[in-house]
Parts: sequence; structure tokens; C-alpha cells
Amino acid sequence: MKGKIEMELTEGIYTLEGNKFYINGKKFAVLERKKDTHKKPKNYLALLSPFQYISSLFPAGEGEKYNLDFQQELFELELNRKEGRAVLKKIEPIE
Repeated sequence: MKGKIEMELTEGIYTLEGNKFYINGKKFAVLERKKDTHKKPKNYLALLSPFQYISSLFPAGEGEKYNLDFQQELFELELNRKEGRAVLKKIEPIE
């Protein structure tokens, strides 16, 4: 596809700076939708430079824990602002 950036989400613990963190040198951010919609969650994950939408972030449990899907795989993203960490874990492949 034209304009798509080749990348992958890699499981790990990343330094969280505000709403941003880096994976393999690429800058990601948890962003809020400008318009409220009932069909989509308020937050989403995006690659910042160049901008690319990744996935909606579906609330999953306590605090800032979210589920997201990327390239047919399900991930959990947990933001721990007190410790300045973003933890990304693969949950399971989507069948």
C-alpha cells in the first residue's frame, strides 16, 4: 500500500514521556479523538512521524490499561505514569 510505513509493535517496557514512547526508534503516542463518538473509544494509538493511525485503545481493567489490535494480533498496552513506563504485551493472535 502506498504511504504505509513498514513497522511492527514489539513487546517490551518503554519509557513513557507524557503520552509518548519510543519503540525501535519510532515515536508513538496515545491520543484523544477530537470528536466524541459512541462507536469508537476516546483514545487511540498513533505513530507520530510520519503520522499513522495504529488502533483504537479499548479500556481493559484498572487504570490506563488498554487492548488494541495491530496486523491481526491483539496487544495490551499499560501506561504507568507514576513510574514513567509503557508496557506492551502480545495477548493472542486474532483468528
